Amino acid sequence: MSSQPITDSWFRTRPVLWLLLIVTVPGGVYAGSQIVIGGQSPESAVPIGIVFGLVFAVTTAVLKHVLAR
Repeated sequence: MSSQPITDSWFRTRPVLWLLLIVTVPGGVYAGSQIVIGGQSPESAVPIGIVFGLVFAVTTAVLKHVLAR
């Protein structure tokens, strides 16, 4: 039995948590990689990571909406 329908409904009832996760995870990974691999300072990598996370979240939401039609 798959837990995907349960997880999907859980995230649908908590959109703020979904948005936080979908922004934080990719943005944090991007910022962390820029700090570790790129040698950037946290002050310059974190804002770029936040922007990356927001763009990723908006793109994911738009694609999910378009593909659900």
